[in-house]
Order: sequence, then structure tokens, then C-alpha cells
Amino acid sequence: MFLLQLVKEIRVFFTSKGNLLFMLLMPILLISLFGYALKDYVKGDYQTFEGGKVFYLADHAEKQKVNEFTGISERITMALGVKFEEVSDYEDAVKRVEGSEAYGIVTIKNSGYEYFRSTFNEPEGGKIVRTLFCELAENNVADGSSDGGTYVEKIRININKTDSKQYYTFAGLAFSILFLGLLVAFSVYDEKEYGTIERIKLSNAGIGAMITSKVLTGVMCGCVMIGVSYLFSHQVLKVEWGDKKAYIMLILLCLVLLSSMFGCVVGITGKNKTICQSSVLMCSMLCGYLGGSITPLYLLENVPVLNWLVKISPLYWTNRAIASLQNGIVDEKMTYSITVLMSLTILLMIVCLRTGRKAVNRA
Repeated sequence: MFLLQLVKEIRVFFTSKGNLLFMLLMPILLISLFGYALKDYVKGDYQTFEGGKVFYLADHAEKQKVNEFTGISERITMALGVKFEEVSDYEDAVKRVEGSEAYGIVTIKNSGYEYFRSTFNEPEGGKIVRTLFCELAENNVADGSSDGGTYVEKIRININKTDSKQYYTFAGLAFSILFLGLLVAFSVYDEKEYGTIERIKLSNAGIGAMITSKVLTGVMCGCVMIGVSYLFSHQVLKVEWGDKKAYIMLILLCLVLLSSMFGCVVGITGKNKTICQSSVLMCSMLCGYLGGSITPLYLLENVPVLNWLVKISPLYWTNRAIASLQNGIVDEKMTYSITVLMSLTILLMIVCLRTGRKAVNRA
């Protein structure tokens, strides 16, 4: 029964010219529009490291440990242009870091390194430098030379300067995925109009089967949107997704799942299509703005109060994680993003099932 319902959903969904146009054109239009119209917001200096600086001091560290640090810092300087400046007064250096004069302070100890960074205004470039330094410090080993001064790097630094086309390829795609919820919401609402709820009560089919078929159809639509965006950005805009594209697609699929489930909730609770449309559009626009899909995240995060408010948007976590993955960095941002997206999806699923069962009982 479920398979028949799923096949029916797919056939109806993918034979609609409106749905096909949405899947094929929506992400391309948003990526192109934002990428060219908002290029002044995202210039070549976004997430770059021009003028970037890191302080360091040796806390009675042996020559071998200092040489190891020198090897790490030289690799970062060569790749990013970030300078390492030695200081003698730690407390003064802390004040200068808090005043945005440097990304952070590395204290070299025989037992390892301590990295201090500002607790309230660490820039995005500083976060990347800190992440790379931690990875290099953990993945550098002596090559066996007697003085321990040469070290072999085990990871590759690959930071790309982000322009508007690259930024909005992902931000625009994520934004368009939110509007996918509108198609799912209309599809669910139509089932109420066609009397499907009443037939579910008279048959052995459950509301869960109907909701699952709608969500899976939405996921298939989302996969098409991701595929179209990848081809367009790669072939036309010449945007590279990096060597972590599998992780990027995983996060985007989690967002597709969330959007589809949200559409189900709106469709099953909405009293008419106008309310369904207004609900999805309003939430999508709000999440899109706060999540960095219209105004870049680095601008939003530098505005007091707004830098906390943006965290309510699932797109904030999505775009934040993808920004790191573009640069080949797999860190806690990806974990946070998947956790937030899947937690919201599960919450909406519970709401949808409970609301759907009440609708069936009332039928």
C-alpha cells in the first residue's frame, strides 16, 4: 500500500510542469541573482587573511618544541599570509587580541601548545587559522633528524578566497531548498481537499504512510535541486565544491528533509492554501535573512544582538558548516549543523504525526 502511494506521489509530483520548473530554475535563479547583484557584499577579502597576525611566546620550551612551532607557523604563513609575531608580555598580548590586533596567542610549552583567542569577537579568518594550527600541531611528526628541527606535514592547507559566486552558490541553494516546503505543503493540503483523510480512516492505511510518501517525494525533489546546482555552479560559474563535497551534500540533504517535514506540518495544519503559502514564505524569508542567505554571515555576526539572533535560523548552521567544508575543514560546525537540522526535523515529525492523527479521528 505504501509503495503504491509513493509511486503515485512521485508520478504526480514530477509530471507537474510547475514543480519541474521550480526544481530546475529556482536554485539557478537565486544563485545567479544573489551572486551578481550582491557581489559588493562579498568581495575577495571575505574570509581572507590579509594583515592577519598571531602572537606567540615560549614558556620555557625546549629548542625542539620551538623548532616544531616554527615549522608549523612557516607553513601557515606560506599558505595564508598570516604573520606570527613574538611577544614577551602575555597579559598585554591578551588585551591586544581582545582589541582585534591579532587572531590569538600561541603559548609554546614542552607539553604542547595553548591557543588563546577572543571570547567575543574572533573573526571568521581567525577561526580558520586556529583550526588549521590545531590540526597541524596534532599532525606534525619528527622526520628522525638529530636536532628535531624538520617536520613532515601530514595535512594539506587549502584555503580559497570566497567571492560572491562561491558564497551564494551554497547560500542561494540552501535558501531555495526552504521554498521546497511550499510544494510539499500544497501537496499535503490537497489531500485534505480530495478527502484522503477520510479514506485513511476507512482503510488500513495510516497517516504515517501518507506523510512519509510526501517527505520522500520532497527529498527526491531536493536531490534534483542539489544536482542541478552542482552542475550549474561547476560548469557555468566555475565554482569548486572542494574535496569535502560529500559532507556538503549530506548537510544539504538534512536541510531538504527539514524543509519537507516543515511543509507537511504547514499543509496538515493550514486552513487554506493562502495560509500555507504565507506561513512557508514568511518563515523562509526570515530564516534566509538571519541565516546568511541574503546578507553574508560575516556581516550579521558583527552586529550586536543580531549575532545571537541569527542562531535561531537553521540556515545559519547550514551556511556556517558549509563555509568551513569549502575550505576542507571538518570540525564541530558540521556536527552542530547536522544535530540542529535533524533535531528540528524529528520535532516537526512528532508534531505532524500527532496533528495528522487528530485530523483522521475528526474525519
